[in-house]
Amino acid sequence: MPTLTLQRLSSRLKLRHFLLLTELDRERSISRTAQRLNLAQPTVTRALAEIEDIFMTPLFVRGRRGLEATPAGELVLARARHALLDASSLEQDLASLSAGLQGVLRVGVIPYLSNNVHDTLWQHLLGLRPALGFLVEEATTDRLLEAVASRRLDCAICRFTSASPDSGLVQQHLYSQEPRLVVSRASARRLARRGIDWDAFASLKWILPPQHSPIRNMIHSIFASAGQQVPAPVLEAYAQKTVSSVLRQLPDAITILPDDIALEVAEASGASVLPQRLQWNLPPVGIVRRVDLSNAHLVAGIAKALRAGPVT
Repeated sequence: MPTLTLQRLSSRLKLRHFLLLTELDRERSISRTAQRLNLAQPTVTRALAEIEDIFMTPLFVRGRRGLEATPAGELVLARARHALLDASSLEQDLASLSAGLQGVLRVGVIPYLSNNVHDTLWQHLLGLRPALGFLVEEATTDRLLEAVASRRLDCAICRFTSASPDSGLVQQHLYSQEPRLVVSRASARRLARRGIDWDAFASLKWILPPQHSPIRNMIHSIFASAGQQVPAPVLEAYAQKTVSSVLRQLPDAITILPDDIALEVAEASGASVLPQRLQWNLPPVGIVRRVDLSNAHLVAGIAKALRAGPVT
């Protein structure tokens, strides 16, 4: 029986084969894949047979939900997605060269980064020589980690997580944030005179970050420790402009934000940061990249700049 070798793959495997496999996995149908790629159905059938011949094993079988990847197919699909993302990144890098730039750095950021952090980040990035182009994605930590792992992003500034050593990711600590209570101006004076009164806090209209985010998980833990149920939020949002607007409109709104973000939102909305301190810690902010990232020195430079910059 012949053995699968690098020579066999390099002489026969094409990038278009990977595209076809990912479309088959998405559509789970030869006919729908043919329609999506504007190909004849027999052409797709022959192409799949050719790819399976290259790998010398079936990559899909027919199941109750249509085409289903075999274990070998799942392995090849994972590599195919990486190859297609690398090809897309190469396309962006080459386009940047024609604009006089030396490639594109793809950076993810969580919503709760202060203006000072953004200013420090961009002062550093825009001062790099040779100059780079940039692609920025704002999302929650879980989505950013997925984007870095899948090679859609080069790095992300997000919350520290308990990533396993074999995750293929490297995390570097940047700075810590303290959670603070922020309330509408009309309720601030009354609540500021009290201690930590969760009965009073629970009666207000809560603005909470999305479910399963690190801060939302922390808020759930705080209420559980106080013997309180988590209030149903009047608003679930990360966007600072939205949170600020609701704090202005509602006289009894309350939220918990990282200390630097709390000050910015309070200034923008006229709300107040309560003096009471919460005995809880947020997961620190860090920067994450893949172990095998080719431009890891750029990520190290970002980390150095943010640690030295005015992050509070």
